[in-house]
Amino acid sequence: MKPAFNLTILPSFALSFLGLPLLRSLGMAIVTVLALVCVSCGVAVRAVDEGAEKVGAAFQEGRRGRLTEDEIVWAKTAWKYFENNYNPQSGLVNIKDAYQLVTMESTADYIVALMAARELEVISKHEFDSRLSLVFGFLNTMPLAFDELPNVNYNAVSLRPTDYANNYGTIGWAVNHVGRLMNVLRLLRNRYPQYGEYADRVVLRWAFCNVVDAQGNLYSAVNVNGKPEKYLDAKHGWKEYTARGFKTWGFPTDASTSIEPAETIRIYDVELYFDGKDERESGGNNAVNSMPYFLMALEYGWENIPYLAIDKRYYDQMQAVYEVQKRRHEREDIFTARATHEVNTEPYTVYDAIFSNGYKWTTISSQGVYYPFLSAVSTKAAFAMWAVFKSDYTDQLMLIVNHLFDPARGWYEGRLEKTGDAVRTLTCATNSAVLEALLFKKTGRLYTRAKEENDLYNIYLRDEFKVISRCFPVKPK
Repeated sequence: MKPAFNLTILPSFALSFLGLPLLRSLGMAIVTVLALVCVSCGVAVRAVDEGAEKVGAAFQEGRRGRLTEDEIVWAKTAWKYFENNYNPQSGLVNIKDAYQLVTMESTADYIVALMAARELEVISKHEFDSRLSLVFGFLNTMPLAFDELPNVNYNAVSLRPTDYANNYGTIGWAVNHVGRLMNVLRLLRNRYPQYGEYADRVVLRWAFCNVVDAQGNLYSAVNVNGKPEKYLDAKHGWKEYTARGFKTWGFPTDASTSIEPAETIRIYDVELYFDGKDERESGGNNAVNSMPYFLMALEYGWENIPYLAIDKRYYDQMQAVYEVQKRRHEREDIFTARATHEVNTEPYTVYDAIFSNGYKWTTISSQGVYYPFLSAVSTKAAFAMWAVFKSDYTDQLMLIVNHLFDPARGWYEGRLEKTGDAVRTLTCATNSAVLEALLFKKTGRLYTRAKEENDLYNIYLRDEFKVISRCFPVKPK
């Protein structure tokens, strides 16, 4: 697949001076030198290789700088959700307003919110430590599905594994949720090495024999007669994000870092790829939406970090996902920021997609039922896009969402495309994304490279018996 456009960004005076065709023919060396000269114009040039920053390809830096007074209010408003939905009995935060359930994905979102709230000075270091300690207590003692990996759901008060109705029971595991938590634990332990041992202990409890194979395919599992029945769970966007989470802990994930099998579609002259598997056979959807791509940018930046490398086309897709939504507004006057969001009536979760199951700009349930009246400008997607892409479009987009909150409760899910009314559901994911976007603005990407040769995790990996019995990576990373 050819990229939709060139990701290399240079100021207009440099382009006019050299001429775009000549720039392309001169090669990467001259582009790098010019980009270095123009750092003050919004271009940063670097690549990360084993912790050392070196001059490399140009990447987009996004929105950077101190928070404005309004943005500080936005951060404090987002934190209201985590105050109101905190369960003091367990130390956990509800996945949805007043709904006492957590997943590994929502727990990861809460950890990100904690890091952001601390670094944005919304909470004290003491509150950060107190809350994080309780999260570690849960993660290091929670019952595992089949004694292997975290169950999909847990009750936020009793901490018992639950089914989809929040009744006691085992569902199995969702690899994307596990991967989200693995990404966030890596971000946490690298930003706050004093907590590294406890993050390591979370992962060291798990067994990976049924979740990742020798080729790097990633599997979810469901409970069938008391035993895990695994299935390949590899939807593009989330698949590569999940694979990066596993790779940060040393697992080989080659099969999951490739975008194949993939098909392509062109929308407004922008080419995007989507899952090439027939959704009728896979039983799912192949929705292309914003969040996996923009989370990757918020957390790892635009660099294809060598030891975490994924298919370069994923980075082309990051840019294309932004561009196609911008062009929809330009051509159809429809503000667009597509992501999965929650509503307070059936089907409760809707997948707002750029493209899914053969149709562009579709909104469907997990069963594939079409809900066009629930299409929305997603608050979390708008904030992430605003942080990652500093542009006139994202400036305008924020005017659509920057009042979608209750000052005492937090940020709403979004604004309906058809009517302009607010989607007044409140979730952990959206309020975490607001805080993460604001932290990115202040500090840049969340990922930092750390020296870990003698940490608990790598010491464990030197014990061949433990590694083999629980299918950890053969060698320390």
